[in-house]
Amino acid sequence: MILETQGQPFDLDLTLDAGQTFRWRKESDGGGWWNGVVRGQLIRIRQGDGGDLAFECAPGPDDVVKEMLHRYFRLDDDIGAIYESISRDYQMAELVNRYRGLRLMRQEPWECLISYICSANNNVPRISVLVERICDMYGSPINGQERRAFPTPQRILQAGPAELGNLKLGLNRGISIYEAAEAAQNGNLDFGTLRENHAGLKNLSGVGEKIADCVALFSLDKLDAFPVDTNIWQGLRELYPDEVTIREIVAGIAKRKRKILSERETVKLREWAQNRFGPYAGYAGQFVFHHCRTAESG
Repeated sequence: MILETQGQPFDLDLTLDAGQTFRWRKESDGGGWWNGVVRGQLIRIRQGDGGDLAFECAPGPDDVVKEMLHRYFRLDDDIGAIYESISRDYQMAELVNRYRGLRLMRQEPWECLISYICSANNNVPRISVLVERICDMYGSPINGQERRAFPTPQRILQAGPAELGNLKLGLNRGISIYEAAEAAQNGNLDFGTLRENHAGLKNLSGVGEKIADCVALFSLDKLDAFPVDTNIWQGLRELYPDEVTIREIVAGIAKRKRKILSERETVKLREWAQNRFGPYAGYAGQFVFHHCRTAESG
């Protein structure tokens, strides 16, 4: 089955390897195929020379999955206008040119939330291991295949906090995940409402500023959300060392003799980025994040 990109900038490898989602694997046979699980569908996908995407899926049907993937890869975004909007200085314009085709993805909110609860103090490979461990234990089988769907809140509640603790997720994440499932079950976790005010996510155990902003950006269509983590902070220091806000935060950290940002500084940095890059600040943040990860791995 073919998913048309309609000539828009889209780079599948960049997008799936940009550290925003955690269940995609590049196959090692050199054929360019990725496999992943999206909304209970087992997907194999690759990009052809013309830019369009060829995919296989189970259980299907193909036409329903095609529509789902169109939304998932945000092919409804006017990506040219977004790139132009965030390219407000030469630094960001250079990143957009270097990583042209990088897109945000529209993830399922429940899976996105639990994945990012697993992200605190972890790198992308480790997050992927933890997410897959949760799916292997509690996800439903997909057409008899090895990989499983992401577990529902109900399945997490059946497991219970003690059993979740045995997964060795670290940092009491099992408890946080169980409490998120409880909130979803009793109606206190309404993603429709959170689209209007995602700050309510911070009422959940294990969810702070960064995780709430990640869930908002990657699953709730809040494209101005700007998650701030170590990679983003490092990237902004590198790209914008002379900005007053950056210099003030650097000075504050040096004075405290601690390397980590305070919550106040995190909020200040997010507000600076939103003012600088506008309604698509989250896209700008993803370019900075990917640039920083790429520089580290290189």
